[in-house]
Amino acid sequence: MKKSRVARPKGELERELREQIQLLENACTSYDAGLEAIGKHIALSLRVLLHHKGNSRSLLEQLQLRDGYFYDSAGALNPKNLISECNLVMMRIGSDGGSYLPLVAAGEPPVPPRLVRFAEWWNEPVLKDSKERFLCRRELICNIADTDGGAHVDPELEEAYMDLSRNNSLGWVFQSNDITEPMKGRPELACMRQIAHELLLTLRRRHPKAFTAAVPG
Repeated sequence: MKKSRVARPKGELERELREQIQLLENACTSYDAGLEAIGKHIALSLRVLLHHKGNSRSLLEQLQLRDGYFYDSAGALNPKNLISECNLVMMRIGSDGGSYLPLVAAGEPPVPPRLVRFAEWWNEPVLKDSKERFLCRRELICNIADTDGGAHVDPELEEAYMDLSRNNSLGWVFQSNDITEPMKGRPELACMRQIAHELLLTLRRRHPKAFTAAVPG
């Protein structure tokens, strides 16, 4: 027997948005404090807010906030660049080696964020690996949230995502004297933190009443 369903009033959707923002902000704070694995929960929150396909109904779409302009801190990939690119993250180099960091960790970004339409922000590539495979924000978020520990742990992963997250397909390395080693950390989770920063900036600009307290994005 099919169970009846009742539409949520808009006020309840607004409350849910405030709660989802709080969850996202708290996860970002934990990531910044050193809990890298919380990036999987960041991906899940981003999926709840943004992914709209089939039976998956984006919360922002339900509130008519998914269209319009979003902050883009990565910019377009350079078609003339022959090496890998991932403009959502940077490298931190120290005495103990190199590691991936989201751009927000540096404070002021090297390039001020620009406003782009949602479809471009969501679907245009932000990453090219050393085999010239491309991933966009949507693909990064859904791979983590749907298959790699956000909401599910699948027995198989998409090859390009597997290579990015496990096999250093970006090819970025730390070199010092006779030492050459892969960068530490997980680039895909650093991307989640940076995408969360972009989304929080966007929502503060477009829907500030959803923020109950000022928490750094």
